[in-house]
Amino acid sequence: MKKALEEILGEFYESGIQDDVRPRSIHLLEKPHSISVVTGMRRTGKTYLTYLRMQELLKSGIALERIVHVSFDDERLNHFSVDDLHLINELHATFFPEAARQKCWFFLDELQNVEGWELYARRLLDTPQIQLCLTGSSSRLLSSEIATQLRGRSLETEVFPLSFSEMLTYNGIFAKLPSPPYSTRTMGQLRNAMSRYLEEGGFPDVQGTPPRLRIQMLQGYVQSVLYRDVLERHEVPSIQALQYTLDYLLHNFARKISTRAISGALKFNGVSSNREAIGDYLRYFREAYLTYPVSLRTDSQTIRNANPDKYYLVDTGLLRAMQPRNDAERGWLLENLVFLALRRGFQKIEYYNCKEGGEIDFFVTDKLTHDKRLVQVAWELEDEATCKREILTLKNAMQETGIQDATIVTWDEKERVQDGVRIVPMWKWALEESSRQVVEI
Repeated sequence: MKKALEEILGEFYESGIQDDVRPRSIHLLEKPHSISVVTGMRRTGKTYLTYLRMQELLKSGIALERIVHVSFDDERLNHFSVDDLHLINELHATFFPEAARQKCWFFLDELQNVEGWELYARRLLDTPQIQLCLTGSSSRLLSSEIATQLRGRSLETEVFPLSFSEMLTYNGIFAKLPSPPYSTRTMGQLRNAMSRYLEEGGFPDVQGTPPRLRIQMLQGYVQSVLYRDVLERHEVPSIQALQYTLDYLLHNFARKISTRAISGALKFNGVSSNREAIGDYLRYFREAYLTYPVSLRTDSQTIRNANPDKYYLVDTGLLRAMQPRNDAERGWLLENLVFLALRRGFQKIEYYNCKEGGEIDFFVTDKLTHDKRLVQVAWELEDEATCKREILTLKNAMQETGIQDATIVTWDEKERVQDGVRIVPMWKWALEESSRQVVEI
C-alpha cells in the first residue's frame, strides 16, 4: 500500500492541479476546525470543485507542497485499510518536511471506501495545522453515526449537474447571464437553450458531445452507480430485483412510488423479492444521489409514513438516455426539472394534497427564512379546462394553507397573473430560481 500511495502522491505533485477547470456558481464551504464535505452523484463535478479551491489557495500564495490530494477511487488503493491511512501524513512529511510543519489542506476523494475512516478523519480534524475536505458519492459521509464521531463539525456542499444558468455560460451560449427585460432575440435563445437542457441534462462532461456518445456516457454513469455505489458496498440478495427496482424508478419518475407497487410488479414478472429488500434498494439509490424522494406535507409522521413518496431523478438528460423517447412523459420531465431547480436551494420540498381534492406538486419552505410557496407544474395551459383546474387547485391550497405565493411553471406559456396565481415559462422561472441561490463562501 505504501508504494501505491507514494506513486499516487508523486503523480499529483508532478502533474499539478488542472488549470482548465471551469468555474461553477457553487463554492466549497470551508471553516477552520471543521471538515468540508462535498457530496453528490458521480460525475457531477465534486472533484473539480475541490480543484477550484486548490487553485484559489495557489493564487493566495499557498505552495502546492501544502496541498494533499488522494482519490480512494483509484484501483491501486482497493485494499487500503484504516491502518494504512497514517501513511498519507507520513509520506507527505517525507516528501515535504518543511511544508508539513505549516498549515496544510487535505483533499480526500471517496474516503468512505475505507472501512473505519471516521476515526482518521476525526484525528485530522483535531490537528490544528490541517484543513480537511472530503468528497464522496455516498451519503454515508453524512450519516448520523459519522456526525456523532465528528461532533457535528462538518459543512456540506452538495453538487448537482449544471443548473440551467450554469449550462448557459458553461456552453458559451451567453458570456454573461442576461437580465430582464429580455429582447425577442434573447428570449428565443433562452427557449432553444431550455429545450437542449431538458434533452441533454447538466452533467458537465457530456456538454457538447454528439448524441450517441452522450447517451453512452450517461448510461455508463447509471451503471457506475448500480455496480460501484450499490453492489460493491451492499449485500444485495437479488441483483435481478435490484435492476428491476432501478428500471421501475426510471419509468415512473415524478410519480408516487411504494415498495408495495414495486413488489407487485416484480411478482407479475416472475421475480421474487420482499418489500423490506425493495425498501433497501430505494435507500441505496438515494444514498448514491441518483434519486430524491419527496414526502407528503403533513404534521403527522404517521400519515406521512402511510403515504408513498414521489421520486425524482438527478438529471433529465440521464432519464432521456435510459429510456426511449416518449413525448407523453414531457410533463413529468418538466416536473423533474422544476424539482431539481428547487432542490439546489436550501429548501424543504414536499407535495401537498388539497382537502377538496387535487395535488400541489411542490410545497416549498425556505429553511432560513421559513417563507413558504406553492409551485405547480403544467406543460401547457392552452386548454381552458386544464387551466381552470390547475388554478382552482392552487387557489384551494392557498386558502387551506394561507400561502399567497403560488406559481404555475409551464413549458412556454406567456407570463401572466391569473386569479392571484402567477404563470411563468420554465426558462424564465429557472433563471429566477438560480438568482435565489447564490451561495457565498
